[in-house]
Amino acid sequence: MIHLLAAFLPTANSPFEWASQHLQIIGWPALVIFAWRVATYFERITSQASKTVGQIDMLATNHMPHMETSLISMEKSLTTIAENSHRRREDF
Repeated sequence: MIHLLAAFLPTANSPFEWASQHLQIIGWPALVIFAWRVATYFERITSQASKTVGQIDMLATNHMPHMETSLISMEKSLTTIAENSHRRREDF
């Protein structure tokens, strides 16, 4: 027990020397925290990517057919307007 307490008591060593002597005390928790942060980051990125893919799929399946029919209707209307404006020009 005294040996364990002696490892944590202040000594004449500099903080860098103490850290290098007790690297396992500092290193493993730091490594675990780093790995946890990296895993959390990749989980968030993966979640966002799957959400984006879902939104693109919904756009392709739900909205594109409606946009296509709207554009076809608009094309017919513009064709009719163009034909009628051409006839008006000939009348003058």
